[in-house]
Amino acid sequence: MSEARSASETDEDPIRVLVADDEETVVDVLRALIGSDPSLRFVGAAHNAEDAIEMTARERPDVVLLDVRMPGGGGLRATREITKRCAPTKVVALSAHQDSDTVIGMISAGASGYVPKGDPTEKILRTIHRAMDPDYVAEEARPQLTLVSPRLPQRTQQRTAVARAILDGVITAEFEPIAELATGRVVGLDAHPRVATLPHRSYDAWLADAEGADLLLDFELSAFRVSLSALPVVPEDLFLEFEVTRSTAAEGRFRRAIRGSVAPRVVLGFSPLSPAAAPELEAEDPGGILATLRARGIRVAARDAGPGFESLRHLSNLSPDLAKLDPTLIRSLGQTFSSHSVVAAVVACAGDVGARLIAPGVESEDQLLELRNLGVELVQGPIVGEPIPFSELPGQAELWEVPQTLGRGRGLTAQPHPSTPGDGAR
Repeated sequence: MSEARSASETDEDPIRVLVADDEETVVDVLRALIGSDPSLRFVGAAHNAEDAIEMTARERPDVVLLDVRMPGGGGLRATREITKRCAPTKVVALSAHQDSDTVIGMISAGASGYVPKGDPTEKILRTIHRAMDPDYVAEEARPQLTLVSPRLPQRTQQRTAVARAILDGVITAEFEPIAELATGRVVGLDAHPRVATLPHRSYDAWLADAEGADLLLDFELSAFRVSLSALPVVPEDLFLEFEVTRSTAAEGRFRRAIRGSVAPRVVLGFSPLSPAAAPELEAEDPGGILATLRARGIRVAARDAGPGFESLRHLSNLSPDLAKLDPTLIRSLGQTFSSHSVVAAVVACAGDVGARLIAPGVESEDQLLELRNLGVELVQGPIVGEPIPFSELPGQAELWEVPQTLGRGRGLTAQPHPSTPGDGAR
């Protein structure tokens, strides 16, 4: 009878793993996850069944992580061919589908194991090990006889944490309502992605880690897909604003995630605070990123609009559909005459490029009244409503159907306004 072994109890060579999945985000994340385990080695990736068969025959990996529903013949065909041509190689089926017929079919075709993509990352790693050794036991933490526990290199820690956040499905979003100041009608939602892990870290901190780990595209794409899930459960005339980095928006994989039917409801927000290496966004470039987005019906927002040169240049270059004021301007509004003048200047600039202006973080009736007098059209913040978790969106019918009463007692009470599909952002 064989004794159970743990990852630290063997000096064998690392288990060589090939990943076969047609979704590049999944491949990138699994590559990072495999790289986090010293007893595993990533040897390559295939994006269809035919390539998976050929790469397995060439690389002779110990384990193939194989997506069940791949182009080029599917996981069943790939599993049969791999187990026939490369008998020592173990196939672990990986899929978002958990129906019994799929599981039985893959096992019958020769797969050694099956793990749903939604399972914790620790289970995925454990399934890889157990494909090679059924008695494998994951190593438990043991006391270290050192003053300071050994740490992985920072980049490895970042890649592991970001990969697990994507694969474990802990990226969520809340949705902050945006209302017309004149009518009180909610016309859009501002997506606020979150990563539901402890200790809590800001989304911006996660973005920085994702960029440092070369997983920025995959991370933002996952957050964007989570945010898009709100559209089917809210009225069709509401738009969804999502802030994205220039480098991610420049990637074809990101743009392909915006299906034609939802594109007119999507507003992509860009901040002027981008790395120097990020691609330029020029509205006048006929072959540029913005032209490509707009050709698909996607609208654009300039975020953090303020008095600085970079901010005004950003506004001019984008010629956006929407422009969002810098939140610090709203907080200082009414306290000094200069803040009033700055907002008035940004309103004028936004008008010159044809953008509707959004004031974020509005808390008081005094702010609301001054914004209305300055000509700001759209507002968001506590005075409109707090961000709404996705699970609570279906129960917000009254919020969508009944215009909000903004600025009670200040003469700003909303009047009923007929809903017109598609007029929310322009």
